[in-house]
Amino acid sequence: MTSCVSSDSELSGVPGDARSTKSRVLETGAAMTQDFTPIKQICAHLNAFHVYANDPTRCVEANHYCTHLTEDVRQCLIYDSPGPNARLLGVEYMVSPRIFATLPPAERRLWHTHEFEVKSGLLIMPTPKAVPTAAWEAAETAEMQDIAPIYGKTYHMWQVDRGDPVPMGPPQLMGSFTSPESVKAAHPGGLDGLLQGRDERFGVNYREKAKKRENIEAVEKHSGHALAVQHMERLLRSALRVSPGAVGRLALNGAGVFCACTLVWEHLITIQSSEGPSMYPTFNPRGDWLLISRRHANGKDIQVGDIVRFNHPNFLGMHSAKRVLGMPGDFVCRDPPYSTGAGKQSDMIQVPEGHVFLVGDNLPWSRDSRNFGPVPLGLINGKIVARVWPPSKMEWVRNTMQPAQLD
Repeated sequence: MTSCVSSDSELSGVPGDARSTKSRVLETGAAMTQDFTPIKQICAHLNAFHVYANDPTRCVEANHYCTHLTEDVRQCLIYDSPGPNARLLGVEYMVSPRIFATLPPAERRLWHTHEFEVKSGLLIMPTPKAVPTAAWEAAETAEMQDIAPIYGKTYHMWQVDRGDPVPMGPPQLMGSFTSPESVKAAHPGGLDGLLQGRDERFGVNYREKAKKRENIEAVEKHSGHALAVQHMERLLRSALRVSPGAVGRLALNGAGVFCACTLVWEHLITIQSSEGPSMYPTFNPRGDWLLISRRHANGKDIQVGDIVRFNHPNFLGMHSAKRVLGMPGDFVCRDPPYSTGAGKQSDMIQVPEGHVFLVGDNLPWSRDSRNFGPVPLGLINGKIVARVWPPSKMEWVRNTMQPAQLD
């Protein structure tokens, strides 16, 4: 199931009574007497779409109103539309590659790139009234050259795409589209379907903009992994310069082993300790070390009864482990027996496409899909296949659970 909301979509209205004449008069007076210096520094209006970092099937139109603090740092207020009653969705900070390169690896994972947005025509600067289109196009293309290499960090507080009447829940880390495939994950019509309404409202054509931006140079991307590889290559070249013989061969062999281990660790298996009582008695609250198969990332070959590790949908950077109770299309009981604190519902729900229903084995002590709903398959990053520590409890994790059979 995909969901991508534009500013012309029908959304739940903001609750409350309409502004009274008295309020309007007071606001007009305040606007004439108060100083809005920070707001007056806004110098650019950008329009694009943000995608949810924890659910790439959801995205929302984002109107950026940006201030340049320095040549290396910008900050933007994000609204759902350019209208007078636009809702403030969140904020985005932008930094130059020079600043980004100084950030620790864990921090870099929170930032996104803009190159695809720029070169595809997805990111635009709406043309102001009374400005000749040709002149503005030239200015916009120049601005896009500056934006393409910079990095953005975005959080949305108001999830208007799901109809929230007010900001609800924790802030959501947002990202940008990075390829045509990532766009199709959120909108089955791809760029054409996603941008049709937006382009009509602003009187633009993303394909024409993409053509005018063809000469924007490709961006050299920075990441913790890329920098580590570059550092390893520099060390390897230094070793080869010192001794092109035995030392060089040793360095090559060592680098090969290192790369192989890195590939295995990042893409095949990893190990994590148990944390918390939610999976007791299957796993102890502390002290169990679990072997996780990354081959099952994104829910590949997962079935009911498997225990999976996933990125928590509400807490950024947090991993959790739960058992699969329902696959896409399955009907599950919202509150399994002996559970507490989840609303005491007893109705059956159907797991939506692209999601799974996860619960802990220790139901009274588990916060799971009964609390935060079905989890997108894209958040699953592995399946727990064995307990490898302590030695006395080493064992394969077997799935003895079978889905109910209906006559």
